[in-house]
Amino acid sequence: MKTIASTFVLLLLTAGSMAQEMQGAIVNIAESLSLTEKQAQQVQTLILQYRANMDGILLKYEDEEEPDVAAMIGEVRELRDKYRKDLKQILNETQYDNYIATIDSILTDMFNDLAEIRLMDIQREVGLTDQQLVSLIPIVGKGLKKTVQLLFENAGQRLSIPKKVKIKNSLKKIEKERRAGLETILSPDQMKIYDDFKEQQKQERKNKK
Repeated sequence: MKTIASTFVLLLLTAGSMAQEMQGAIVNIAESLSLTEKQAQQVQTLILQYRANMDGILLKYEDEEEPDVAAMIGEVRELRDKYRKDLKQILNETQYDNYIATIDSILTDMFNDLAEIRLMDIQREVGLTDQQLVSLIPIVGKGLKKTVQLLFENAGQRLSIPKKVKIKNSLKKIEKERRAGLETILSPDQMKIYDDFKEQQKQERKNKK
């Protein structure tokens, strides 16, 4: 596949990579959730099945020039929902809540890593100090995570006008929070350079279409 939509890439992060991270942390999860030996084996089997099914979905769209992102997201969301339903049959309520919190922590780390990469790409242009970059990582990462989760939960669905307005307002709120965070770290001059640089990138993406 020559080109991959940004949504597709972020979906890989929130779905495929999450399963891979969880698969490599079975022992730690079992200890942190106080799973019995039977539960640990059941969870491990479930995660391996989830990972295999996820790979199957991603492979299905891999060779498509223009993948149907909405259809793919729908399949991934359906798989995730079934996985969580099956997981609830194995874990008690407290264990399940802690498991979801563990996944959320992993996602936070992943989006922070993505934020760091993006910030390093603009560090020289904006004149970010290393300390500013470090301070911006959780702010940008949080915005990315909220945006992707919002779009993931609503992509591929028939949305009513009120629902579309609600999503649009939620995105505006996320952007407002992100910008407020940036303004606490960057100087006014840096903010202007940042805005100009982002606008330039936006125009370059439009020209490539």
